[in-house]
Amino acid sequence: MGVLTEIFTLLLKPFEGGNALGGLVFVSVLTGAVMLFLFKATSNQQAMKEVKTRISAYFLELRLYSHDIKNVMASQAKILRSNLTYMKLSFIPAVVMIVPVVLVMVQLNLRYASVQLRPGETALVKVKVGAGFDVMRNRLDLDCGSGVEKASPGVRIPSLNQVCWKIRLAEPGVHKITVSWGGGSVEMPVYGSDRLIPVYSVAGKPRITEALFNPGSPVVPADGPIESVEIAYRPMEFGLLGLRLSWLWSFLVISFAFGLCLKFIFKVE
Repeated sequence: MGVLTEIFTLLLKPFEGGNALGGLVFVSVLTGAVMLFLFKATSNQQAMKEVKTRISAYFLELRLYSHDIKNVMASQAKILRSNLTYMKLSFIPAVVMIVPVVLVMVQLNLRYASVQLRPGETALVKVKVGAGFDVMRNRLDLDCGSGVEKASPGVRIPSLNQVCWKIRLAEPGVHKITVSWGGGSVEMPVYGSDRLIPVYSVAGKPRITEALFNPGSPVVPADGPIESVEIAYRPMEFGLLGLRLSWLWSFLVISFAFGLCLKFIFKVE
């Protein structure tokens, strides 16, 4: 996953200066084209074309024999069977496409899920601890490095096993904060850069899911009381089709729209 992160960093290098939407459109268009190629390469195009031809013929039957309920029901049954056949033919190509799409989405989420802080802006730091750690009695501290200020004292919430602080970015750049307890500590980066770079907003215990869906993120000690540390950045949104959309919806709309256009150009069933 580290190699893939480096590949995406190089791929998005031209957009690193702050053109977030341009980078998202570029990756979405490229993904749409690759997915269409994979679908065509792994599917039986001739069989799919024949199924679609039969479905069109059955719809014509519905119009021609709309007065005959028996023929209408028979045509509907044949349409249903043909649709199931088409879905069966599409299953393997869909499975092949899922893996690269998920990998792309993981990388996009690192870069487009959160808006980095600007000087003077604040964010909430949420530290979740295990059930055996009493947040009211045990020590838990937040230390801010240069470029970051503590904007509020810690608020302890026993019902959620959580302690929260508010931090403020004092200087642009990527800085660090440290959450410490009696026997250890964990560092978290605080992002205040203008560059389009991966933003790790959550650190959790070392698990396979963390490695897959949050590759390269900081981790908290496996034997420590902390379950996770989260910095709540503002979500990034894009103006698309007159709407304010998250990166995920923007990616899906752009990639599917481009793939649909190429589908007719390259005659993919």
